Amino acid sequence: MKKLPFLGVVLMLAGVVPYVLCTCAIVFYDSRIPVPNLLMAELFYGAISLSFIGAVHWGQALEMERTIIVASAARTDHVRLLAGVVPALLGWVAACAGFMWQPLGGIAVLIVAFALVAVAERAAWRRGWVPPGYMGVRWIVTAVTECCLLMVLLVRFL
Repeated sequence: MKKLPFLGVVLMLAGVVPYVLCTCAIVFYDSRIPVPNLLMAELFYGAISLSFIGAVHWGQALEMERTIIVASAARTDHVRLLAGVVPALLGWVAACAGFMWQPLGGIAVLIVAFALVAVAERAAWRRGWVPPGYMGVRWIVTAVTECCLLMVLLVRFL
């Protein structure tokens, strides 16, 4: 399996910038920008991020070159394809909850979704389904994302 490229690491880390910016804007509220709009911006970015995380697993399942062919490869690919779709569905549920009900409800769904996806990705890492170094960066990104989302929930809910 290929190693994680340096640019991939940089882009993964850069992916938290919108969370940090939205969170800072929400926490230090400027009256010129309504908070619900900022909440929805962070919520929709979270939904998009979950979709992108799922795409990593989808791409790995569709990888053409196999180092070792095993009998259970088809079953493994099915699980990986499923792992590629579930994060996008969770993001959609969060976006719908935020749009149809309340933005903070969607943020709460994102908090749970990112935690569940991190646990699933750890299982994928233990099976060798992701490139070396991926989980190290993934944990950093997930930790920053979760901190931002929790901060927004705490500041706006309390």
